[in-house]
Amino acid sequence: MRKILKGFAVCLPVVGAASGYYMLKPLECREPESHPYQLLPKASYSDHPNKHYLTKVPESVGVVGGGISGAIVAKTLSQQGYKVEVIERNPGAGGIWYQNYDGSGLQFPYPHYNLPDHEFPEDTELIPKRESVKQFIEDYMTKFNLWPMFKFSTEVSKIHQRKDGTWEVSTKSGQKKQYDFLVVTNGPYNKPYIPEIEGLSSFKGKFFHSSEFINIKEHCEGKKVVVVGSGKSAMDVVTQAYKNGAECTLVMRKAHWLVPPGKTFLGLPLFYFNSNRFAGLLMHPYYNTSGAIFQYMQPLVKGYWKVIEWVLNQDMPQEMIPSSEYHREKLYRGGARNPEVPELVKQGNMKLVRGQTSKVKPEGLEVNGETLEADVIVFATGFSRDFLGLSAEEDGIWMYRNTIIPGKKNFAIVGLINTYCNPLYTNIQALWLSEVLRGRVRLPSEGYMQDDVFDRKKYTRQIIDESTASFSWFPYPMIDQFLSDIGVETNRKPSLFKFWFEPIKPSDYTSVVTHRV
Repeated sequence: MRKILKGFAVCLPVVGAASGYYMLKPLECREPESHPYQLLPKASYSDHPNKHYLTKVPESVGVVGGGISGAIVAKTLSQQGYKVEVIERNPGAGGIWYQNYDGSGLQFPYPHYNLPDHEFPEDTELIPKRESVKQFIEDYMTKFNLWPMFKFSTEVSKIHQRKDGTWEVSTKSGQKKQYDFLVVTNGPYNKPYIPEIEGLSSFKGKFFHSSEFINIKEHCEGKKVVVVGSGKSAMDVVTQAYKNGAECTLVMRKAHWLVPPGKTFLGLPLFYFNSNRFAGLLMHPYYNTSGAIFQYMQPLVKGYWKVIEWVLNQDMPQEMIPSSEYHREKLYRGGARNPEVPELVKQGNMKLVRGQTSKVKPEGLEVNGETLEADVIVFATGFSRDFLGLSAEEDGIWMYRNTIIPGKKNFAIVGLINTYCNPLYTNIQALWLSEVLRGRVRLPSEGYMQDDVFDRKKYTRQIIDESTASFSWFPYPMIDQFLSDIGVETNRKPSLFKFWFEPIKPSDYTSVVTHRV
């Protein structure tokens, strides 16, 4: 026995050193050099592998939605020679960032919102406000000369596919536009949702959706403001209302896991523990992730996430601590938590009520049988989605690679998924679509795509508490799937150690978004 133990004592340092060398050694470049924005050859229709998806090789592309996703699609496809026109209902660029509630900003630190070929200035605040994000998008449009492609103050009322497969887009001003191919990029935040509550029309004060809560000072000073919601927008709005002289109450049906900006653990940003590929091995498998560790090492899984939960719950009032498991909820929900709200609640400067809103009375909101007096009610209750008349299920539209509706030709939806690096995901998705259009990515049969969509839908609804077709806060499996389809190396890091333990960075994909021969 002593000899065996002595053997182990000799071998362990050697194995550890070899493993360390293997994980840390630089990886060789496995891709040819790319040439920025090179016009690439397209397959002719007679030779095109995706005839079951296309009625012709498109020349003109219409894009509905002029936010960051619309701009990314316009840049990606126009650089491949397509004539692109983007239709945007607002008078200017930015989509939801053109106008939003006072104090609105990103869900995550700005480095995750960077694009592989366009970044925020280094002096940007960690969680940029709306104005900075809007400027970021405008600078992107200027950098790639996208402005001439945009038609502002043009709201779409209807989309219709003609018999020849082309698309007709009708606007509320009476225009009709025709395109060979149509991409919808109006995103998950396009239709403010206020729940139908008994008595709302009888309320004597004012009520708003959070996205419409602007010029906040005139509505707040000396007033009683009740904010309904538990996400980032609710935290932002109630904090702004307090700072502008309101007596504030926050009503939460359910507490959710939100991460304060700059949160650290063991001296490192928390993102290094909850948002890298190793963390992904400890979550429910999704799409092409094996999930072996999750399945066979449950004590490790539970212990790891309990530590993360402990870190997040430090200095939190009991009523703001979620009852759900963090690693389950992070599959479909995430965002930054305003760190001021827990402090205001603990100090007694802000009232927090947990419960279901039952009805509205002339003098306020009834929750748990108690009437909360209010001059203003703000519903930070999220958005429903406008799919422009397309057939959708209760939880959204289910698509192949979250992009293509099987059986719907010459059509795609881009930018509907929520991740912590939305612009990067959308950029890779748009690149994949461009490769489908030029015939470098061969789509499977319509039947295979339908089966794939069915399997993902079934699986998602089993593991997600609030099932939605646009889920997946965790971006790696989906981005890897796109890159595998395109034939590009999925490991964008210089070593295996960084591949597993360093969070995703848009700059890792700079060479991917340049065009290859």
